[in-house]
Amino acid sequence: MKTKYYSPIIFALILFALISCNSDSKSTAKNTFNTVIFSDSGITKLPNNEVCMVNNRFMNSVQIAVPLNNKIYYGCCEGCVKTLNEDSTSRFTSDPLSREQVDKSIAFIIGKPGSKEDVLYFKSETNAKEYFEKHFKQSHSSKAN
Repeated sequence: MKTKYYSPIIFALILFALISCNSDSKSTAKNTFNTVIFSDSGITKLPNNEVCMVNNRFMNSVQIAVPLNNKIYYGCCEGCVKTLNEDSTSRFTSDPLSREQVDKSIAFIIGKPGSKEDVLYFKSETNAKEYFEKHFKQSHSSKAN
């Protein structure tokens, strides 16, 4: 008879996990993202452990660590942890400046200019600064004129 009561509890836990993955962390990031990422002087490196590397979003809180091959990746929910474990393509992306493949676990991560939560992964801080100078500062200086 006790098994009858487990189904609603399991359903509620699954529903909670799905909702928390899609809303709670992101709403926090939306409120503080711009103050963390940009300043008048340039870019700020985001802490890798506060980025969901599947959704490519700054979450503004420590995410779930996923250790693989002596590296650590981060996901915001169990679904993202599963994706990082099973899909190696989720762990890599292209540097927006050089177009070289970047391992997200060791990337220099910044907020995407013009976005409140999206991130960009770079091979190095130098690439991130050059990208920022080309794409963010130019667009702001041309708007001011």
